[in-house]
Amino acid sequence: MKHRSLVLLGILLLLLSACSDKPLLQDVSISPTIITPNADGDTDLAKIEFLLNRSATVAITLFDKGGNEYIFRAPSRLPVHDDAYTVYFGGVVEGYTLPDETYDYTILKRMLPDGDYTWKIQAETAEGERAVTTRTLTIRNADTLMPGIRGFSVSPTSFSPNQDGIDDRVQINLFLEKDVESSRVYVLDANNLKHHISEDEEKVTPNARGFHAYNWDGGIDAGSEPPEDGVYSLYAEAHDRMGQHVIVSRSLEIINAGMPRAYILNAEVEYSVATSMILSETLCFTLTVENDSVTPLRTTGPWAGTHYRSDQNFNSFGRSEESGVFRVGMDFDTSLRNYPFRWGIGQPGVDLVQIGEHWYLPPSARSTVTGCVQITDLPVRNPLYYWMGLIHEDVEIAAVNNRVDPVFIRVYEP
Repeated sequence: MKHRSLVLLGILLLLLSACSDKPLLQDVSISPTIITPNADGDTDLAKIEFLLNRSATVAITLFDKGGNEYIFRAPSRLPVHDDAYTVYFGGVVEGYTLPDETYDYTILKRMLPDGDYTWKIQAETAEGERAVTTRTLTIRNADTLMPGIRGFSVSPTSFSPNQDGIDDRVQINLFLEKDVESSRVYVLDANNLKHHISEDEEKVTPNARGFHAYNWDGGIDAGSEPPEDGVYSLYAEAHDRMGQHVIVSRSLEIINAGMPRAYILNAEVEYSVATSMILSETLCFTLTVENDSVTPLRTTGPWAGTHYRSDQNFNSFGRSEESGVFRVGMDFDTSLRNYPFRWGIGQPGVDLVQIGEHWYLPPSARSTVTGCVQITDLPVRNPLYYWMGLIHEDVEIAAVNNRVDPVFIRVYEP
């Protein structure tokens, strides 16, 4: 048994010795040695092959006639492999700029200009063994026009995605200097999560040279919570068919962000009339609105406590519909319009706070709302239902806030 173990150990030592006798790099080749990287399908790529006999850190670089170095493959650890490694080179290296060049964008990948180059492959083991092989390569008719991005702008630079109708969206514009394989615009949050922004595709063909426009609401119109308040980086990237890649960024601030949610508390309304009333009498209500969100809710008048006549509506008080505001409304069966009587969800300076020129119900706050309607015309349907609602104007009337706590009332002539 001992003899057998010694034999196996000897075989192992012989194998290790045989492996160590092999060069670290072997069978290095490149084909063809002349490439024309312009995406026409003809000699766009050169195939680089090499055999690695021991695990090593491998890097591939190129040098022009002036001795300038360009990185094709940064040093990376590769395991030993029975088969040859294969890498395809299409003339694109890590981003670089020439001494007399300035750009508004950052170049991540760039095509080498036409010329003769020496490319070098270098391998180094953890023990310090090192091997270097060089070959020559010629580049002709390369497409060196970069997928440049010009005119990258965002307006406003600070916005509040909360559906209050004030700076809810940002407009992003850019100009592509050539047709590209792909492009994208996104916001990177604190968790490195990318929030992609869709292009307005009605104005121009995607990825085509020319002007491109994007509009972003923080994702809120699709039902997603927007990113938290803070300063973010807004990016635009473009890749062309050769693999060139550029990126540009701007700062974007998000404030008062959040999905607005509000309810008529417990879906309960206290009415001044239970079943019947005399024509010219007044139907009053009391209810409570709760802001069940992390964002303030914009509102406007007529303010709580306002008295209407049944032949009036909120326009009678100079208060037209405003996109993004919350208001309490009263409706009834024979109304000619949706919720003609409307009230703000609080009182300015009492339970509402001012932000800019507008009034808001703070996050997690409650407000008691009262109002009255004098019935001056006999309804065409009698008896009829009156009910309350909480309206997010030009956005929605959530099902939970529509036709809340109806009351069935008969109106009598005096």
